[in-house]
Amino acid sequence: MAFMEDCVLPRHREHSNDIRLDGEVTGGKRKAFGYFSHGGRDWKVDEDTHYGPLELAYNALKTGQEDPFVYSATTTGKGRCLVLTPEVRELQRSRAKHLYIYQA
Repeated sequence: MAFMEDCVLPRHREHSNDIRLDGEVTGGKRKAFGYFSHGGRDWKVDEDTHYGPLELAYNALKTGQEDPFVYSATTTGKGRCLVLTPEVRELQRSRAKHLYIYQA
């Protein structure tokens, strides 16, 4: 997953105390941090996404596990988003999603 290696992991190394891509602790944002392709579609990762779920997905891919994402409808039902599979989500320490990836 080039997006993780090129964008997310270097930023997290530079800002190791941050929990979110934007460095904030709370608040929602619709601004894109970056884009990547998955399953033949382009996806937008919002800045308020937490590092934790992205790292869980990345580690699942690195260890050869099945696709860590499943498609889901957005809360408005007007778009699509990626969420972690139940198996990967189980590894997350929070009940909150903290993963904001939308079809671009």
